[in-house]
Order: sequence, then structure tokens, then C-alpha cells
Amino acid sequence: MRVVTLASGSSGNATLVEAGNTALLVDAGLSARTLTARLRAAGRTPGELAGIVLTHEHGDHVTGALALAAQYDLPIHADARTLAALRAAPSDAEATREKATLVPQPVGTNWQIGDLRITSFAVPHDAAAPCGYLIGTAAWRMCLVTDCGEMNDTILRQMSAAQLIIIEANHDRARLLRGPYTASLKRRILSPTGHLANDQTAAALDACLDGDPRWVWLAHLSRTNNTPDLARATIAERLGARRMRVAKLAVAPPGMGLTWDSAHLLAAPATR
Repeated sequence: MRVVTLASGSSGNATLVEAGNTALLVDAGLSARTLTARLRAAGRTPGELAGIVLTHEHGDHVTGALALAAQYDLPIHADARTLAALRAAPSDAEATREKATLVPQPVGTNWQIGDLRITSFAVPHDAAAPCGYLIGTAAWRMCLVTDCGEMNDTILRQMSAAQLIIIEANHDRARLLRGPYTASLKRRILSPTGHLANDQTAAALDACLDGDPRWVWLAHLSRTNNTPDLARATIAERLGARRMRVAKLAVAPPGMGLTWDSAHLLAAPATR
């Protein structure tokens, strides 16, 4: 199984997940042209994808979804409410919107696409039907949790089932509160349907990690309210306090940057 981050952050999110002969794109928050270029840099063409899976309908997760799906005849899988919001969003190309194949997959269900088993689970966020995913095979699994305001037992259980955890570490609370955002935007980010702070991410990992080897990628970092070093240090301090040294920590950059391949049992870069 191989996982490659193509983009992470408020400017766009997309992750390539592969197993056997199956390749999926989880979120498509860049233009179709940029997604195509980054897929090719990762060794795939868009036409080789088995489909696109969406976490929710916000622009930084779906910008290129309809265009890429229409151009390469790719099905888009998501909850019906997410698909309805995607269709209702303003678009410059009605023909593209109508040409895309949309496949409803209710949040909280399991389904198979080729060699990959997919489980969706609800996450608290201000979207139509936001969700995270546990995706993989019988042997290897990745769990993706971004755009999430707070943790719960269901999310922690799904994280515990994965060898690779991609989890939001959006902001540092103090940095956000003293930063330039408006009061209303700060309230939205800090709300239970907003985004995870570094300390929340650290607590979640502390709760779900055990003695099995894990790789942890910190994702969706705010360029204004966080830094890679600050996020990494906060999580490392919390895990280190319990001598939990099984987590290999890395930070997903805004562009391409991280690859995990179960065949080689390594993530790049990996620390700790």
C-alpha cells in the first residue's frame, strides 16, 4: 500500500492512496490541471484512478473534483448531502457538472473499490456531511481525519485501526487568539465544528496510540496560526511524556512532500 500527499492546507488538499491495482484520490482541492501534474509526479495518470473520494464540500477539498471526474470519467464517491452541496456550488462549466458521475456513499458505511476497503465515519465540522476515512487492505490501513472540530470515541477507534494516521493540526490556540483573524473567524475555528488545535491533536494521538508501530502525518496546518516546528513539538512533547516513541512524526507541506509505502516500511521524512 502506498500513500502520497499531493496537497495539504487551506490552499488545497489531496491525497493519493494505492493498493494492488487500485488508486484513489481522497479530496481534490486543487485545479484539475494541478492535480494532473501532481498525480503524474507521483507516478500516476488521472485515467488510472478508480475514483475520487470526498471528505466534504468545502473548496479546498473539492475545487478540481468535478472537472477531473468529467475529463477522465472518474466516479466521485461521497455522502449524498456532500454530493448535493457539490452540485449546488457555483461553477463556470455546467456541462462539466452534469457529466461527472456521482456515487452516494452514506457516512458511516463500508464499501470496496478494487483492492481498497473504505470505511467512512462522521467528524464534527461545519459542512453538509463531513467525514474521515479508514482506507486500506486486510494488512495495511491509513486513517485520514482533517477539518474536525473535536475528537470522539468513534474517530479514535478508527485511528487506532491504522498504521498511518493523517490528522489535522490546524492551529496553535495562543497564536490564533493573538493573530490577525476576525473575532468571528476565530470563534468558528475554535468551535466544536471548526478545526483541531495542536493540543487537541496531541491528546487524540495520546489516546489512540499503543505499542504497535505507527506513522503520523500532521496535516492541514494554518500558515498564519501555526508552524511545522510548533505543531511537531507540541505533539512530540505530549507523546514523549508517556515514552510513546512508536510514532514517526512528519508534517505534510502545502505541496507534494510525503510518501508512505508499506512495502518498504518507511515514511519520508520520518522523525522520532
